Amino acid sequence: MGRAHVASWAEVETVLAGELVSGNDDPRASAADLFRRALAALPEQARAGRVRLRADAGYFAGELARVAFFAEVQFAIGAKRIAPLWRILDSISEDDWTDAIDMDGAQVAVADYRPVWWPAKTFLLIRRVRLDICQVSADPRSRRRRTLHPDQRALPLDELAETDAIYGYSFVLTNLDVSTPDKAAAVEHWYRHRTSIENLFRDSKHGAALRHLPSGYPEVNTAWMWGALLAATMAAWLHQLTATEGPTGQLSGWGARDGKAMIATLRHRLIRVPARLVLQAGQAILHPPPGHHLLAEILARLRKLPTLP
Repeated sequence: MGRAHVASWAEVETVLAGELVSGNDDPRASAADLFRRALAALPEQARAGRVRLRADAGYFAGELARVAFFAEVQFAIGAKRIAPLWRILDSISEDDWTDAIDMDGAQVAVADYRPVWWPAKTFLLIRRVRLDICQVSADPRSRRRRTLHPDQRALPLDELAETDAIYGYSFVLTNLDVSTPDKAAAVEHWYRHRTSIENLFRDSKHGAALRHLPSGYPEVNTAWMWGALLAATMAAWLHQLTATEGPTGQLSGWGARDGKAMIATLRHRLIRVPARLVLQAGQAILHPPPGHHLLAEILARLRKLPTLP
């Protein structure tokens, strides 16, 4: 079947690079090459600005960090919960923690640690989230339980409930400025929003059938993957080109709560709309049914776009 690995331009939710690999393959092996292709696909105007990379712990690789560093791209890459990181927690005092932004019960701290061969001025950003015992599963394989400190993870639930506090931990390696508590909290807040790529995957899966790779041949599935990703990217392009910019710079589009319309919404409101084509005075006019005005609004906004030189 295969699994899609995608690098996207987060602000506009468009795909820059992607590849379909076996579900058994380690994505870290090709992460640096995927990033190079994504960086090359950025428009020249965007590359001239500040480019930052954020990647999940599945791409925890020194090569990716080095490629970003030499490309003058600041990075924040999730770290696997390996033994050296747990040991670092012993050197962090309670005064070193500061409250996270927009996340109840969460705090962040910074440690001077970097793995071998990672770029200089890389620091370890740590987030801990206080948990209630009812939020922790007895199953040691559960995702949340794996975030606990190994000493707490080994306890049965009744003994865990008697501890002073239960925390789940996440680790991020970054060369962004985390020199003050406020800056560290801001970096963690920005990194936390890496999950926005899930919107792109959800739209590709439910709106363009990415969840149904049809063939046992990787070449066929790769073409299918790119068709789905291109559909999601075209939906994002439509949003960027025709949405209305509000006073805060946020775009108001055609989807739920004036957000970006998903593919299924566009299919229902824009594409699969019956209409009648008539000729009046030698001019072809398309008459959609009552209440279907989205096509006319989008075409009007597209016509107002400036032409390229």
